Amino acid sequence: MSLLSVRNISVSFGGIHALSDISFDVPEGVVWGLIGPNGAGKTTLVNILSGLIRPTAGSIAFDGHEDGPWSMSRAVEIGIARTFQQTRAFNGLTVRENLRVAAVAGAGHALDLGIARRLGLEDSLDRVAGELPYALLRRLGVALALSLKPRLILLDEPAVGLTADEIDRMGALIRSMTADGVTVLLIEHNVRFLMSIADRVSVLDRGRLLFEGTPAECQRNPQVIDVYLGRGGEDA
Repeated sequence: MSLLSVRNISVSFGGIHALSDISFDVPEGVVWGLIGPNGAGKTTLVNILSGLIRPTAGSIAFDGHEDGPWSMSRAVEIGIARTFQQTRAFNGLTVRENLRVAAVAGAGHALDLGIARRLGLEDSLDRVAGELPYALLRRLGVALALSLKPRLILLDEPAVGLTADEIDRMGALIRSMTADGVTVLLIEHNVRFLMSIADRVSVLDRGRLLFEGTPAECQRNPQVIDVYLGRGGEDA
């Protein structure tokens, strides 16, 4: 049974068709990769799933809730959280205060400092977020999303700007989420990284769903290689 079911989602901005008739199903407990060229509609799709924008047409069901698309507050209420390409935190507050805002004000949960320990932020709890090194700020973004206690987390480019060691750590963290029962939908331009942790992959191209399958199938698909992976795609 699917945790998330997307049916015939389309969205237009003026005369531009950002997404056209997108449908797919995400089962519980997987890492679902979402890739495609710049402008393919990946972030637009995540914005719709998280309630940031509304589609022109289509429906979404999640965990027994059949009333999607929904507002961002409703998405959080039913168990969907997200990160952003550029981490959004309260830069003038400490890490501890940021986590409290997310957990208590954002979702009505108690502050869980175990999330900080899990993401290696325990020694930075009293540091102001705006003064954190880049890698710690990226981890704080994930920690804020996890503080909402989601069943589905939408990760938008979590590895961007990280070193190889930091990317490995992020990959281990993402896999640990599924072990804890959190389903992950992952947008990532680092194809090698995404292919190493994803269970399934969807490929968007010019607002349309080009491919869906396993990472191995994706890397062998001629259309995907042609429009996105390019030469050497089979080794991505």
